Amino acid sequence: MRPNKEVVYCFKIVILGGGGAGKTSLFNRYCFNSFNMNTEMTIGLNFHSTYLNIRFEENKQSDSEEKCIVNSIFDFGGQERFKSLIPRLLNGTDGALLVFDLVNYSSFQQLENWYDLLKSKVGEKIPILLIGSKNDLLSTSSKNEIVQKEIIQEMINKYDIDGFFKTSSLENYNVLSAFKELNRLMLNYHNIDVIIK
Repeated sequence: MRPNKEVVYCFKIVILGGGGAGKTSLFNRYCFNSFNMNTEMTIGLNFHSTYLNIRFEENKQSDSEEKCIVNSIFDFGGQERFKSLIPRLLNGTDGALLVFDLVNYSSFQQLENWYDLLKSKVGEKIPILLIGSKNDLLSTSSKNEIVQKEIIQEMINKYDIDGFFKTSSLENYNVLSAFKELNRLMLNYHNIDVIIK
C-alpha cells in the first residue's frame, strides 16, 4: 500500500542466484513479511514494489519532512531454462543482491556466472551485496556443507562486492537490514544524504 508521503527516488533492485538458493523466500519476507516452508520454484520472475521511509539530514527532527523511496524488486528464477529471459530485464538496475545458500557450496559456485551476466547488462558500477541465505541451518549442518567464510571473502575482494549479510527468511534475520543497506549504498552512489527509517 502506498504511503501518504512524497516519493523522491525510485530504485530497481534485482535478486539473482541459482535455483533453490533462497531468493524467493528473501523476496517474500521483505515484501510481504511472510514465509512459506514449501516455496515453489519461481517461473520466470516475481515483481513487487515496496516503500521505504527516509528523512533528509537537514530535517532530522521533523517527522513532517519524511519522504519515501520506491523499490521495484525483481526476483528472477534461477533455473537454467529461465536465463534467456533475464538479460533484457536487467537494464536500468540500480542495485543487486547475489544470493547463495550458506549450506550449499554449489549455489555459491554459481554466483560468478550471475555476476558476469549482471555486469554484461549493467555497464556502470552499481551497489551489489552478497547474501548468504538459510543462516538458521548452520547449526545443524556439517562443516563440509557450509560455505566457508574465507572463500566468501575471496569473492567479495575479487568482484569488489559492497557487503555481505547472512540472512534467514525463516527467522526474519537480517532481511530488512540487507535491503536498507542496499538502499543506503544506492543513495550514496547518487550523493544523496538521507536517513533511512
